[in-house]
Amino acid sequence: MTYFYAAWWRMALLGVLLLGLAVAAPAQPSPALTFRTLTAAQGLSENSVYSIVQDRQGFLWFGTQDGLSRYDGVEFRVFRNDPQRAGSLSSNFILSLAEDQQGRLWVGTGGGGLCRYNPVTGRFQAFEYEQNDVNGLADNFVRVVFCDPQGQVWAGTEGGLHRFVPAKKHFQRFVHAVATEENLRRNSVRAITQTPNGTLWVGTGEGRISFLNRRTGHLQPDPRWAAASAVTCLQPDARGGLWIGTETDGLWYLPATGPARAIGRRPDGPGEAIRALFLDRQHELWVGTNKGLVHYQPATDSFRTYQHQPNAPHSLPDNVVLSVFQDRSGLLWTGTEAGISSFEGRPSAFAAYPEPKGPVWAVGEDGAGRVWVGTESTGLICYDATTGQRRTFRHDPRDPGSLSEDFIRAVCIDTRGRLWVGTQSQGLDCLEPGATRFVHYRHDPAVPGSLSEDFVRTVYQDPKGRLWVGTEGGLNRYNPATNDFTAFRHDPQDPHSLSNNFVRVVHQDRTGLVWVGTGGGGLCRYNPVTRQFVAFRADDHNPRSLSSNFVRSILEDHTGRLWVGTEGGGLCRVDDAARGWFTTFREPQGLPNDVVYGILEDAARNLWLSTNKGLARFTPTNSQFYTFDTRDGLPFDEFNAGGYYRGRGGRLYFGGVQGLVSFVPAAVRTNAVPPPVVLTGFRKFNQPVELDTSITVRRRIELAPSDYFFSLEFAALNFRLPEKNRYAYMLENFDPDWVQAGTKREATYTNLDPGTYTFRVRATNNDGIWNPTGTALTIVVKPHWYSTWWFRVLISWVLFGLLFLAYRLRVRQLLALERVRHNIARDLHDDMGSTLSSISILSQIARTHQHNQRTEQATALLDQIGDSSRRMLDAMDDIVWTINPAHDSMEDVVARMRSFASDVLEARGIDFTFRVDQSVAGLRLNMRARREFFLLFKEAVNNLAKYAQCQQAAIALVYEHHRLVLTVEDDGIGFDPAAPAQGGGNGLTNMRSRAAAMKGVLEIRTAPGKGTVLRLNVPLRS
Repeated sequence: MTYFYAAWWRMALLGVLLLGLAVAAPAQPSPALTFRTLTAAQGLSENSVYSIVQDRQGFLWFGTQDGLSRYDGVEFRVFRNDPQRAGSLSSNFILSLAEDQQGRLWVGTGGGGLCRYNPVTGRFQAFEYEQNDVNGLADNFVRVVFCDPQGQVWAGTEGGLHRFVPAKKHFQRFVHAVATEENLRRNSVRAITQTPNGTLWVGTGEGRISFLNRRTGHLQPDPRWAAASAVTCLQPDARGGLWIGTETDGLWYLPATGPARAIGRRPDGPGEAIRALFLDRQHELWVGTNKGLVHYQPATDSFRTYQHQPNAPHSLPDNVVLSVFQDRSGLLWTGTEAGISSFEGRPSAFAAYPEPKGPVWAVGEDGAGRVWVGTESTGLICYDATTGQRRTFRHDPRDPGSLSEDFIRAVCIDTRGRLWVGTQSQGLDCLEPGATRFVHYRHDPAVPGSLSEDFVRTVYQDPKGRLWVGTEGGLNRYNPATNDFTAFRHDPQDPHSLSNNFVRVVHQDRTGLVWVGTGGGGLCRYNPVTRQFVAFRADDHNPRSLSSNFVRSILEDHTGRLWVGTEGGGLCRVDDAARGWFTTFREPQGLPNDVVYGILEDAARNLWLSTNKGLARFTPTNSQFYTFDTRDGLPFDEFNAGGYYRGRGGRLYFGGVQGLVSFVPAAVRTNAVPPPVVLTGFRKFNQPVELDTSITVRRRIELAPSDYFFSLEFAALNFRLPEKNRYAYMLENFDPDWVQAGTKREATYTNLDPGTYTFRVRATNNDGIWNPTGTALTIVVKPHWYSTWWFRVLISWVLFGLLFLAYRLRVRQLLALERVRHNIARDLHDDMGSTLSSISILSQIARTHQHNQRTEQATALLDQIGDSSRRMLDAMDDIVWTINPAHDSMEDVVARMRSFASDVLEARGIDFTFRVDQSVAGLRLNMRARREFFLLFKEAVNNLAKYAQCQQAAIALVYEHHRLVLTVEDDGIGFDPAAPAQGGGNGLTNMRSRAAAMKGVLEIRTAPGKGTVLRLNVPLRS
């Protein structure tokens, strides 16, 4: 115990000594709020924002002098009056906004009355003043609109208070009772609110505070309030009191009971002109004035004013504050004459030290709470928070007891109170307690036990009190008894030596093993008992190996587990040192950058990592990363190796390229609210599409086959650093998995097959908290008409019909072929069979006559046999000609008819004409019709030649009225149709049968001595 008291005394003495050498300076700057401003340049309709509201979906609405703006965190959608478009705003001058219990937005305008916005249709309905309408608005100048918890909508005009009656779609007006002295602004309602007891209050242009007396139906002034200037705003509190803002009389408070009292009539107060009031969730009042935004804390009765600073981009954009609002996540908004600004109600937890302005490579804290900062060019700086003093130590070439160099790479205060300082290239310095001069330790090749190298990168005291110094030339252990060093270097011949001489960090774990991080040689573990090193290196083929051979930091957490920060390999957790197993966390797992310079553990068991892209807070229990950068209040994003330290009070320090930042981890706010996710736009072929139902509430959409290229836009309604929101989407039945879209807020699809799909999108807030449900939209892609079910059914029936028709045609064709075969067989049997039989009989008879030497009889029989053979050949020729499809054309039929007529008639000496009309050319007869037609013609010509005894014959063939007409005429002896046929044959009967087979009409006109006319009329399509 005596040892520690002595150490404390030496540190105190050192502090007194340094105080005498120091230059007084403030330790830290006073905190300020960070305002992030949006203006017309980013899409706001106009920069004067009079009113702010957040709807139930999560959109923010801003009422301006030139339109209404809806904000989704990235983009604005502007609504303005358009006389050519039904359902637009009635006026662009927006004075007040409120949302009712049905989610409809009420808009009070200056000159256009009251508008109600339907989020389903995206259209406005206007309620305007009409002369002589006692149930309408008193005028079109609606200064304020208010929706109470009971669901009633109230509007304030120059003519009184109006309550909207939904059932009748008109207004009920309330005014003050008639007074002896009337004031034009007596019923001019400028503010409306309701206290927790249900009382409705209004502030008027006359300066009165009145409540609605529901019994009398009049506005009744509160006698405790003396009329002064016009009331501009009212804000109730939880105790039933009213905060009152006036036009020229400043801020007042009217309690539930007791007199009204003026608030802030002092130099730091809000002033006389109050434009807006808002009570936040911490029950602290924000006051919009003409001289800035004023924050009032009733508990301490203190004011703080935030004003525009011309050279500060994150200050209030303008001193005229028109509105104040707090969204559901707790983020505050203020509308000014120069845009809308969001801000946190508390200053950033990250505090930047005023000096140095340049890089910081080392930081430490002594027993007295002083912070020692090693810089790159300004030496060593000591901050004393208790006195507010800053002390600087520099290298002085004239003073050998000064710092060896101004570039400081390491700082360590040991348990004896000694200050050890590692320099960039001039070795190690030590300042003993009570001493005034630094002792220098340098590398000297001629002196055994000297420092191994002057380029010092880390100084570390282990739990046993041993001092370790890492240099560019190996690891050194300080021997206090002999005041020298034991060096550990890499030996290529010794596999158990240090793996690399570039030592970056040293740590001894609770088991006594010393871990050494090197620059290029991986991670080494030194066993003081065996005096051997074991190296762990990166192996690209082993995912469980160390991720990088460049180690920048080592931490042992409260459980004894080791964490390793690498350069380019992210964060590694040592899982099994015996097997060399590590688990790596990199950018895909949420790390902002794969260069981890420093690791510190806070009191909540979270790990804080410094990188090239800000800080990260890592929770080992769930592997959750939270990232912080300049957007979250950090003064800079890029940090340095070696510049990290946890103070005794739990404050964390990190040095970077632009100085030093410190913070209490518990004070760092994170956003744990999952963001609402909404669809904000739908486009076809990159053109916005106006739907009958707003895409934000639509749950189903149908696409025609021609809509093969479409896009969906979406947003996470988290307004706290919305540029850090991340998205993932998936089209079910198309995408195999979630598409990680990063910050992209759009999904595009092309050439989807017909069917039903579900588009899902989810998102994170700025701190990576996912909304796992997100939102969904059913998309039905309709098929082309030829791909519809009914068309397919129709086609199947048509195809079935065609197949059945083809089957019937084939059956008909087969039957026709069968009939042809049957007819041929019949003809062969009838004609050929009988002819051959007669030839056979006649041959036997002729042979008998010849045997009996009856030559004349034999010759006659042979002539008869020859005639029969010729007839049989003619019949065979007719059959062969008939079944040949090459003779289907009428040209071939006519040619055979002409040839037959010529052979028969010329042989009998009969003159004939054969006339064929041109209309016959191109006609075709099927096989059966051709056979029947030709045989009928042949029968007619044969009869003419045999029996007509004519001198002249005329044959004509014409085609008229879709009928083929054959005429055979002679000047012969004629015959009596009723008399028996000559020769006893069946010629006429056969001809009539053949005509009937062709569905034709056979007409024979004849009489004895008058010749014969045969006319065949056969139907035939051309």
